[in-house]
Amino acid sequence: MKLTRKELYDLVWSEPMTAICKRFGVTDSGLRKHCASMNIPTPPMGYWSKLQNGKRIDKTPLPDNYHGKQQNADANDVIIDLTPPVNRQKVREMEISAENASVFNVPEVLYAKDPLIIDTKEKFRKNSNENNYLKRNPYKNQIKETLDIFVSNETIDRALSIFSTVIKCLQFRGHSIKIEKNTTYAVINGEEIQINITERKKLDTSSDYRDTVFCGELHFNIFYGFRDKTTYKDTPHTKLEDKMISIIAFLEIKSDDIKTERIEEEKREAEREEKERNRREFEAKCSAELKQFQSLFSMAERLHKANILREYIHTYEAYLAEKGIADEEVLKKLEWAKDKADWIDPFISKEDVYLDRYEKDEVIQSKCSKSHSYERSYYGSSNERSFWQKPWWRK
Repeated sequence: MKLTRKELYDLVWSEPMTAICKRFGVTDSGLRKHCASMNIPTPPMGYWSKLQNGKRIDKTPLPDNYHGKQQNADANDVIIDLTPPVNRQKVREMEISAENASVFNVPEVLYAKDPLIIDTKEKFRKNSNENNYLKRNPYKNQIKETLDIFVSNETIDRALSIFSTVIKCLQFRGHSIKIEKNTTYAVINGEEIQINITERKKLDTSSDYRDTVFCGELHFNIFYGFRDKTTYKDTPHTKLEDKMISIIAFLEIKSDDIKTERIEEEKREAEREEKERNRREFEAKCSAELKQFQSLFSMAERLHKANILREYIHTYEAYLAEKGIADEEVLKKLEWAKDKADWIDPFISKEDVYLDRYEKDEVIQSKCSKSHSYERSYYGSSNERSFWQKPWWRK
């Protein structure tokens, strides 16, 4: 039920808080928190008893200085929701109770018809030191994987009756049971939830060695998440046998939660994979783009170097023509140089018997000048002089 601040104020001053809580299905502390958060005064202790005895008690007025989430709105127009949250456990238990209730009754005497129950019981007999039954009438079939039960021999029949009823209830609700490596799972809507039955141990006061012994209190354990566990157990006023509907309801609700979380996790994982795929594609495009640019720049640099080379050859030809040098050796050198320029030029890329073995981009890179290169060039021998370094020197 939704009330305004003024309506809630009038309500808490019209009848006791206990009556309001009972009518709306909320707790006393929850209702008082609502009032405190909205700066609504509540009747003091003994207000209603004094009022019933005819004593006059002043009513605390509703203050206007409310500062909450909706500060821009009129304080008395703020809506308060007193609707209690839906108890999923109770709703599911009511749904289950509306079906055949006899399915959820645990028999007082164990009727071992299910092979799984028989195998589990025989396993306990086989592990017993005082097992004369197997000596007289050994279990002929090979014992397969069994239910996860850790109890004493005195309570094994009762534990098996409870487990048998749980299996029957699960099957009645359209679910199943699964045994893997002697671990028991309830399979509900495709989700596997580990379950087992244990018996509590207590300190043996009659022993001087502080030993622990089974005390007959059974626990039905439900495992989920990393270390989360819910336990239904015997209490001084209730037995585990009376909680079958609650156990099945909890298992179904928990399976819904696990499935929802798994679907959400799968969505998140799909989103992460999509982001990672997009990142890899972007990185690949960046790498391809860089290679394309480097190739473009390399070709442009080759063409630039080829043009520089041709300009030098052209200038060299002009110099030789001015000096009247035109012998056959010089003409061969010029033709050789033009072929090298065509080898570098990316639009011609002329084949060269000797230079094709080298990487063109490495060949055209200028080498770092060495220290004292001027002195070595000046004072070096005449054999180190190149035809292209000094045009006026000829070999």
